Amino acid sequence: MRKFQELPGATAPRPLAHAHYAGGWTDTVLGHAHSLELFTYPVNGSAADGHVHTFQGHTHMSAGHFHRFFGSTGPAIALPSGEHIHRVEFSLDDEPFEPKGNFYKTVLSVKRHVHHFAAASGPEIGHDLGTWDE
Repeated sequence: MRKFQELPGATAPRPLAHAHYAGGWTDTVLGHAHSLELFTYPVNGSAADGHVHTFQGHTHMSAGHFHRFFGSTGPAIALPSGEHIHRVEFSLDDEPFEPKGNFYKTVLSVKRHVHHFAAASGPEIGHDLGTWDE
């Protein structure tokens, strides 16, 4: 059974904070694609309230470079199980980067280009049950 936090003056329990995972491949541009994985930032929300999540990260290396990305998911999409998913769709930063020790730098030998990513997240994960300090 889930443990809900009560908000002062609230009549309904507060939905648990949770995150989502999404992953897959970008489209192919300039003869290559990138794989990526992301976890959204946690949000308190339910399958019925239309909440969204933000995220940021970078792709895996491909063709000697990677790209950064950030964005927001679409609103919650209810599943028959009572859980929910989100549509995740965005364009990656057009600047190709390569790792250089503890930082990264622009790859000048690769033409700037934009990849697109579209997928559905998995159902909610990482519920904060409010028990970490017990």
